[in-house]
Amino acid sequence: MKKIMILLILLLISSFVLAERPYDGVAEATFEALKSGDYSILQPYLDDDMKKAFDEKQFNAFREDLISKYGQLKDYTFVKEGRSSGFILGYYSFEFEKADVTLRLVFREVSGDYKLSGMWIDAVNSKEAGIPLGVALFFPVLGGFLALLTFYILGFRKIGVAEIILGIILVAITLGIQPLIQNAPFLAVGIKSNSDIIAKGTAFVILTAIWLGFVAGFFQESLKYAFSRSKYLNEALFIGIGFGLGEAILVPALQAIQISVLGGSTPQLSTAFVSMLERYLAALFHAGTTVVLAYSYRNGFGKRALLGLSVAHGIIDTFAAYYQFKPSTIVLAITYVLLLIVSVLLLRYGLPKVKEEKEENRIVW
Repeated sequence: MKKIMILLILLLISSFVLAERPYDGVAEATFEALKSGDYSILQPYLDDDMKKAFDEKQFNAFREDLISKYGQLKDYTFVKEGRSSGFILGYYSFEFEKADVTLRLVFREVSGDYKLSGMWIDAVNSKEAGIPLGVALFFPVLGGFLALLTFYILGFRKIGVAEIILGIILVAITLGIQPLIQNAPFLAVGIKSNSDIIAKGTAFVILTAIWLGFVAGFFQESLKYAFSRSKYLNEALFIGIGFGLGEAILVPALQAIQISVLGGSTPQLSTAFVSMLERYLAALFHAGTTVVLAYSYRNGFGKRALLGLSVAHGIIDTFAAYYQFKPSTIVLAITYVLLLIVSVLLLRYGLPKVKEEKEENRIVW
């Protein structure tokens, strides 16, 4: 009987040993380092290339990004193993307060030891119940149509369908070209993610936000200027509305595709309402800038107006870009307040000009 018990114990021990993966110690070090913020725990387990690519600054930026989005790290479990080109891919589910994040840890054997050669976020499963993806898409689109309804209530009831379609096309052009310009300098120096930017410090984040914001400002205002300067003011107004409506439709649609393909959590209801407000204000802003650009061109100060509006747009988008790197309620509030103030000023200046032109054309007719 004793021999049988000993044999069973040995079988249990051997099965436990076999269940242990030779790289589990690296995964444990990864967990402890991410949980505590102590890079020195992880550093001995990195291969030479990873030590260069994932230094202490990169580690801190990566951890800060995870903690800011998903809360404190609590536990981790092994999910599955894969292999690719001589590397072992270990998939581990890291349990945070707000989400379970699957990290793909890439291991390779170096002189009999296993070293970490790469780390990627493979999937995010939120613990907070988000609204259905279709409902999430509805809110920003509703914001764009509420802006259209606002102008209808203000008396602009002959909707320029062709101009709205043109505005949406301009947004499609923007989404295709603007990111290439914005990302080019970062890709040229090997910066491929927000974590890479955050790792370089606050000053670099600010400069990055300025670059992204002002590229957006000058690109979008120049594009709208080129297509609206020779239009009637009422036509220019609806090109701007179409631009805002296009953003309200196409940007969320692209985000939804990204969530569907790469995984991720859908927003909370409160976030959806904020996105609706953002798209509403943005549509007002684009309508106001386009009217002023058309009016200024007709009256001989088009280039000065283009410069001024591009700078104003750039400042607003700088705050918006900074928020993407370092989320802050204050930064978000500043962005929306600036957007509201500038939009109101532009519309107070531009809408009477549109109505005057309509009256003049009616008298001439």
